[in-house]
This record gives sequence, structure tokens and C-alpha cells, in this order.
Amino acid sequence: MKRYLLTVITAGLLALLVHPASGASKGDPEKGRQLYGEYCLQCHGGKGGGWGWSKKVPPPPVPIPDLSNPDLMKQLSDQYLFDVIKGGGEAVGKTRLMPPAERVMSDQEIWDVIAFLRSLTEEAKGSTMKGR
Repeated sequence: MKRYLLTVITAGLLALLVHPASGASKGDPEKGRQLYGEYCLQCHGGKGGGWGWSKKVPPPPVPIPDLSNPDLMKQLSDQYLFDVIKGGGEAVGKTRLMPPAERVMSDQEIWDVIAFLRSLTEEAKGSTMKGR
């Protein structure tokens, strides 16, 4: 029985090492920051809060999620973020105004963007704690 448990635990630990649980561990947030600035900032804003064009251009007719909101981001799995970034809004039943990034980013670059997005929620949590 002990041998069986040891085998199961070892296999579980190996699975965690081979298949990381979050995009943050699959991607590089600094590379993601650069890609986000190039492809995402215009609509999602510099810190993920939405609509980066300020008052120069009216926002699109659909709500843009606040990607720096920790409560929202906890609800969105890394796989969901990957799917919506790679395939665009239509890939997950949302608006086609969110274009697919698969033409301009590799899968690894998409994971880098997800790591950056996860870092935004950490920054937002830090600034909230400072304000208390």
C-alpha cells in the first residue's frame, strides 16, 4: 500500500512539473508586456483597464473587460484566456471585435501575454493594499 501511494504521489508531482497550472508559469511576463503593448493596448488600455484611446476615439459598442480586476481574472482560466486571445472573441462565444491573435502571435507568445495579464492583477492587488 505504501509503495502504491508513493507511486501515485510521485506521478502527481511529475504531472505538475510537466503541465504547469497557470499561464504565468508557462510564459514570460516581460515578453508578454511587449506583445501586449504592440497588439492589445489600443483596446485594453496600458494597465488592462480597458479602452486605451482615452477620449480621442469613441469606445467600441461592446464592454471591454478590466483585465487588471483580480476578481474577474480569478474567474477566467488560463485556457479560456488562451482560447480568446488565439481565436478571438468568436472562439469563445463573444464579440468578433476581439480579433484572433493566431495570425500574429505564436502559442508561446500568447502564453507570454497571459503571464503578463496575470501580473497586472498582482500589480492591482498591490496598489489596493497600499491605499488601505
